[in-house]
Amino acid sequence: MYVNGELGTYHVQIKGDGKVTVLLECGMMHTLHQWKYLQEELSKYAKVIAYDRLGYGKSGAWTTERSTEQQAFECYDMLLALKIKSPIIAVGHSLGAYIVFQLSRLFPNALQSIILLDPTHPTLEEHEQKLYDKLLYQFAVLMKRANQVNLTKLIPNKIVRKFVKADKSNQTEIIRSIKSFKHWKTVVSEWKNLNYSNDRIKDALKEKIDLPLLVLTASKQSGLTFSTKKNKELLHKVEKYHKEYCTTSNQGKHETLEGFTHSTIYGNNKETANSISELIKKEVERLNE
Repeated sequence: MYVNGELGTYHVQIKGDGKVTVLLECGMMHTLHQWKYLQEELSKYAKVIAYDRLGYGKSGAWTTERSTEQQAFECYDMLLALKIKSPIIAVGHSLGAYIVFQLSRLFPNALQSIILLDPTHPTLEEHEQKLYDKLLYQFAVLMKRANQVNLTKLIPNKIVRKFVKADKSNQTEIIRSIKSFKHWKTVVSEWKNLNYSNDRIKDALKEKIDLPLLVLTASKQSGLTFSTKKNKELLHKVEKYHKEYCTTSNQGKHETLEGFTHSTIYGNNKETANSISELIKKEVERLNE
């Protein structure tokens, strides 16, 4: 379905019903298809909202640069248009965690609970992930330019499918994104605004909130480290950063999920989705009491 807000038109998918609503906020470069399996699991006991941010998937174009602060305003705009009256649990993955975290500060009464899945963190981005991020940014710029001159449209879909590991429905959406100038223009803008977004999160981390907040860390961290020792050191640092989110709430909790990666912690298949949904279900049940 499409929802018209004051700031844009949003492609929204709603599944399930219940006294509690779960809002799913995508990571960078993702569309609502990221949540296919998790949304299906959560819909068994809650109303679950997944949507494409402006510039992604089937949502409309944006006119304001892609800082996570601006995207938090747009998320709230979408929620107002949907007229959600039930308590909302906001779940944010990666950069989407920034948007959820900002949403809780900009609109204190909008959410009743927050769950961050392997969230981005300002210190992590400025130090441990700096080189990794530069490489990803350059890749995004390259893809934007390739789409600008229609180079990617020359690549047959059957060739792309050989390199895309996903089921058929998600595979189609990924291929569409790869061949979309709008998609890569949005990704590049998010990267360009990352320093600004980092600064806004630093400010937000100084503010206290009275909301349940759960931060889940993937035990297998991504980055340019290859030795077991360095991977353990990176995980220790990431856990420290993630726990900083928890200190902003007197109801903050942290947990490291063994065996999960940054790409599986949002439930990228039925098995991982079932594991993550069980953790979110506890919060749904608490709000249902």
